[in-house]
Amino acid sequence: SGTGVAFSRDPGTGFHAIKGEYLINAQGEDVVSGMRTPEHINTMKEALPEAYVQFVKNVVLLEKHFKDMQDVEFTVENGKLWMLQCRSGKRTGQAAFQIAVDFVEEGICTKEEMLLKVEPDHVKQMLHPTFSAAALK
Repeated sequence: SGTGVAFSRDPGTGFHAIKGEYLINAQGEDVVSGMRTPEHINTMKEALPEAYVQFVKNVVLLEKHFKDMQDVEFTVENGKLWMLQCRSGKRTGQAAFQIAVDFVEEGICTKEEMLLKVEPDHVKQMLHPTFSAAALK
């Protein structure tokens, strides 16, 4: 058994890979409470392989259905996956543009649909100068 939270794509960069955390032998709020250190979602492959495969399939289906990056909460009880909640995930400006381009290229959305998902704040973020991690050292 376990519980977790994840994004269908990286909310900071828009990179197309599930990003999240989960805890074995835990319940809902344990992941976000800070009481225990969660594990990266990829380690769920070894601990709960069948639930992980179903989880990835569900995340892909949710993205296609809602035509947006998803923020999901889930639990696994006695090996059975339960999807508890999903919503459109918050993201940075960089991620918003990357996700928009990827969704159009993947055939999930039209250009017009994705332009409506890029918010004015995302555009503002992209207009500000940014520094690489190396430049900040």
